[in-house]
Amino acid sequence: MNYLTQNSPYPVHVLPPMLQDFAQQVVAATQSSYEMVVPVMLTAMSAAVQGVADVKVPYGEVLPVSLFSCVIAKSGDRKSSVLKKVMKGFEDFERGRFSDIPMEGLKSHQFLIEAATNKGVIDIFKGGAYSLFYALDEAALLFKNLDMPSLCKRFDGSAINEVTRSQGSTILHDRHVALCMMTQDITFERFLSKKGELFVQSGLMPRMLISQAISGINSSRWVERLNEEDLARHAFHLRVKELMKEYARSIGKSEISRQHIGFNSEAADLWNQYHLQTKKISEPYENWSEMRSFISRSGELICRVAAVIQYFVEPNQDVKGWIIKAATDIVVWHLDEAKRIFGNGKDEVKFFQEVDGLYSYLLKRFQRTGNCFITRSEILRCGPQSIRKADILDASIDNLIYQGKILKYFHGGRRYFRLNNFPHLF
Repeated sequence: MNYLTQNSPYPVHVLPPMLQDFAQQVVAATQSSYEMVVPVMLTAMSAAVQGVADVKVPYGEVLPVSLFSCVIAKSGDRKSSVLKKVMKGFEDFERGRFSDIPMEGLKSHQFLIEAATNKGVIDIFKGGAYSLFYALDEAALLFKNLDMPSLCKRFDGSAINEVTRSQGSTILHDRHVALCMMTQDITFERFLSKKGELFVQSGLMPRMLISQAISGINSSRWVERLNEEDLARHAFHLRVKELMKEYARSIGKSEISRQHIGFNSEAADLWNQYHLQTKKISEPYENWSEMRSFISRSGELICRVAAVIQYFVEPNQDVKGWIIKAATDIVVWHLDEAKRIFGNGKDEVKFFQEVDGLYSYLLKRFQRTGNCFITRSEILRCGPQSIRKADILDASIDNLIYQGKILKYFHGGRRYFRLNNFPHLF
């Protein structure tokens, strides 16, 4: 995870203007990237919508609009700052700041969750909540007690049917959960090394919009940044508050009533075209076959993303064609990320990690010794452990030569490698 080799920038341009503007403002204010900001925004939007609306997909089933996202970034890449910029409307709900909501019965409750057990979440639901949001700027809090089957059930909106000696029988329907899981790359790597296969095979990872982000990758684009007060009054936050007020009015009622978001004919046709394509690319002879579990979930994710965007910007209307196109571009981008990390693409990531490790070693060696020349045999003896194999080392050297970072040099019948432009390293 330490080396980012994304094939394309995040398709932020497909979002409606209001969402594009808010994403630009958060990127500028935090010096982060769209790869970090937009997945957090989408998951937060789904958390706001999931309490008041469901999506009726083109094949007729009614599903939650809840989204799960996983953003991987280095320590110091502004994960906490990004999450804080997006969460204001939910914090106002938790603190009961909606003065125009009658306070008869439960009109607010804990909504944002960091560390939680499945039993604890069920207790909040039993207290009257219908909707919750796991919002973690460090997923290590969740990894310690990660209950994958239960989270999969929460994503699907499955009924909660439990019987315990202490609590007796618990039967709850239509409880919805969104999840935004941000984590350091090192923490994520360690977790994958232990439970990575289960993470995928359980179905939890294929349900997620996964993204790897680097701070500042998009921040060079100039934008007239709003001050903190103006950003707090942005239309994004105002819409979140409207949705949370609508949700608050429904708490305590005997029946949960959510609006169904459908698809107009153009949107349904576009979704069906995508569905036919996915059936083909997941066949064994295609290069996506090892990602079948991700592909099979992608159609549903497109429906959820499209419904969230539609209801957030234009409520009380069916999903339109341009929105299904936008949702498809977004989900396909995340599929490419998943393929890069979990599919064949992970070999490419590993290779560039090795190249990066070799170059870092050569730089540190030069800074320590002042010698910019090195032999292949010395690298095999003393270089990073990951490249002390002839074929891996040769491929890494060839790549650094191609990039112009090192040069071949022959002296006294021996072959050396020399750092290029080494006087400028300090």
